[in-house]
Amino acid sequence: MIGLLSALVDFCRRHAWRVLLAALVLTLLGGWFASGHLGVNTDTSKLLSPDLAWQKQGAAFDAAFPASTSLTTIVLDGTSSDAVEDATAALAKALAEKTDVIKSVRRPDSGPFFNRYGLMFLDKDELAALSDQIAEAQPLMGPLDADPSLRGLFGVLGQALTGMEGGEASGGKLSGPMGVFAHTIDSVTAGKPEAVSWGQLMTGKPPRPEELRHFILVQAKLDFDALEPGAAASAAIRRSAADLGLAAKGVRVRLTGEVPLQDEEFASVSEGAGTATAITVVVVIGILLWALRAPRLILAILITLIVGLVMTAAFAAVAVGTLNMISIAFAVLFIGIGVDFGIQFSMRYRAELYEVTGGAKPTDRAAANQAALKRAARAISGPLGLAALATAVGFYSFLPTDYKGVSELGLIAGTSMFVALIANLTVLPALLTLLPARGKPEAAGFAWGASIDGWLQRHAKPVLALALLLGVAGAASMPLVRFDADPLDLKDPSKESVTTVKELTADPLASPYSIEILTRDLPAAQALADKLSALPEVRQALTLASFVPEDQQPKLDILEQTKFLLGPIIDHAVTLPPPSDDEERAALRNYAEHLRSFLAGEHGAALGPAASALQTAIGRFLAGPNGGDVKVLREALLGGFEGRIDMLRAAMTAEKLTPETMPPEIRGDWIAADGRARVSVFPKGDMKDEHQMAAFVAAVRTLAPDATGAPVSILESGKTVSTAFTTASLLALAAITLLLAIVLRRVRDVALVVLPLALAGFYALGTCVAIGLAFNYANVIAVPLLMGIGVAFDIYFVMVWRGGSGPVALLQTSTARAVVFSAATTGTAFGSLALSHHAGTASMGLLLMMSLIYVLLCTLIVQPALMSVLGRGRG
Repeated sequence: MIGLLSALVDFCRRHAWRVLLAALVLTLLGGWFASGHLGVNTDTSKLLSPDLAWQKQGAAFDAAFPASTSLTTIVLDGTSSDAVEDATAALAKALAEKTDVIKSVRRPDSGPFFNRYGLMFLDKDELAALSDQIAEAQPLMGPLDADPSLRGLFGVLGQALTGMEGGEASGGKLSGPMGVFAHTIDSVTAGKPEAVSWGQLMTGKPPRPEELRHFILVQAKLDFDALEPGAAASAAIRRSAADLGLAAKGVRVRLTGEVPLQDEEFASVSEGAGTATAITVVVVIGILLWALRAPRLILAILITLIVGLVMTAAFAAVAVGTLNMISIAFAVLFIGIGVDFGIQFSMRYRAELYEVTGGAKPTDRAAANQAALKRAARAISGPLGLAALATAVGFYSFLPTDYKGVSELGLIAGTSMFVALIANLTVLPALLTLLPARGKPEAAGFAWGASIDGWLQRHAKPVLALALLLGVAGAASMPLVRFDADPLDLKDPSKESVTTVKELTADPLASPYSIEILTRDLPAAQALADKLSALPEVRQALTLASFVPEDQQPKLDILEQTKFLLGPIIDHAVTLPPPSDDEERAALRNYAEHLRSFLAGEHGAALGPAASALQTAIGRFLAGPNGGDVKVLREALLGGFEGRIDMLRAAMTAEKLTPETMPPEIRGDWIAADGRARVSVFPKGDMKDEHQMAAFVAAVRTLAPDATGAPVSILESGKTVSTAFTTASLLALAAITLLLAIVLRRVRDVALVVLPLALAGFYALGTCVAIGLAFNYANVIAVPLLMGIGVAFDIYFVMVWRGGSGPVALLQTSTARAVVFSAATTGTAFGSLALSHHAGTASMGLLLMMSLIYVLLCTLIVQPALMSVLGRGRG
């Protein structure tokens, strides 16, 4: 193999211009092809094989309920239930018209169905009490329904004062609303309007938490040619919310769900990437300049790296077409190992140039350069070829796993090792022929390494014993290594979609950690739900039957009585023409004057301090510029009134409800087209605690083995990935060991490569446990990288050692210098990843740097100590 590779290098040296022209053409063609055929998919659910049983169960559920996939969840919050309800209705209506970017719009917890049947879900006593409260508010609501203006409001309040003055009414029920109106008027005068909650006035109760938050589910038309497929729909949602002025009405609108999470994840991955890449390139060039001290060598390495990277991208476009969040790391792996190959060849070339010239400036530069390239090719081709082959075998060992993300990475990265080898044995020698190193040749090794080499030789056994002891400790910690399979933990925690979904985990009915089950029909679903609800780990299990109210007839009777009491309000029989602004100001002044005289009379004390507060508030408002902005005041006082009256009218139309008469928008969420029925199971425990999540999934699966949903996916994907990496790592280690045994033919030499590599792995695992760093979908690529770089570094030293004699003095060789600076350049790239806004990418950078440090320590310290103990004469 060495002879063949040396001949290849010599051929490229003799035909440098032709080789570079061919490389340019291939690079341009490869770049053109990759740019048009290589995409990126940020969906972490696609990282695992679709043939896994639990993946098939999830796919079956998605096929049964396609409207539940690729959703954007709009979360609307506010301090007023009226404002949130009205904002939800207005935004849903506006979005339904944007058919260019939106497929469908649904309101899962509000809308026509809940307006009509919502009161039916109260128990009988609660509904009866509410009916009485509404009946008491009827004298206020009736006139306002006919005249929903400031004139109507203060006219009816004035009539109430008149009734009290005549002894026909008491003020007991009036002081509460008066206090509310006073507070709202003051807020308008202060320029910070706080709308009246008519729902609270009508019911006499504060809003429930679920009334202060509503959801809209949007299925967007995704543009997969864009970096963020749902960006257009998200932008349309935000524009609509802004156009409706929802923020000014005290309603906060946030986006989360599958689509925004994926879009913002890609954005966080790329955020600051340009700056980080630029800084990394500058630092890497600085390190190369320090290492090689020859700008021409650096230029040659960088050009070779670009050629190899582009050709690898072209191969990826052919082999997989679409990169995932793991396989996209092929570029990091290629740069790390590709630069290493280039540095190794260039360092050897520099060392051979020093030997050829005796350290003097050559008189015949071309001849010296030719001789140095030939000698470098003979010396380094074998180690580079073996390193590329062993590294590729390690990467290919991930192909048979169910972890599609890493199996595709293994295919691309494994093949890229041969691309890097060919590029560094063809393009690089051709460039070095045309761009030979100038100046006086210098020795390539570390002169200061002599003392360290001597110390390692004298203390080889204690160093090795300590290394083995630490390795045993690291291996013992392996059962404690944790895999975090929750995709939320990979995302930038500062992004709106992430903070919102994490907040929703505390909401029992909005938690993203529900389990979904498909049953043959609704009776089977309800029977299963009853059993599941009895489990201690389950908060509740819902089916379509959960939307059928209990005790319907008694409740319908109560609503019928309420409808009779409301009378004209239900029919909306009379509507007065709207008043002008001046008429409304006049109504305010008249009422304020009436209230002033009332408070001074014998009945004034009956209204308490609320009446005085209202009189003062009106006075302050009217004393404002132009007599106050009555439009703003009208909106604050009455903006929510008509919406509540409309909801009340809808509630009066309720009739007996069965699963068969359920509206299509509700039924379609729970009954599939083929009749199968859905069961949604909500957890009682904290799903951020993996033990509680595991208990929840296990309990549900005892009754429904085919259950799917986020908790199932998280646990099963964790098991799949852990198993895949354990199996693949062992397979890779075995394959690398077998390859080395075939090539090196000495058990001792194989041990010199494998043992330091295994120790570096144990050290990294032990450190992960010690600092609490969990493995995840992103940082697991540290495992193949550890094997790739570790095997390459160890092989370089073993090959140098095999060709030498006498004491071990590896740190003084050009190989040591190449390894150190190769690690430095690779570490710089990893360091930039650790600074990413994306949590998964940052943890990947941290773990990669840590693994690289341990690989370097084991290569520079443990391996020489092991060589001293084993000796060249044995094995």
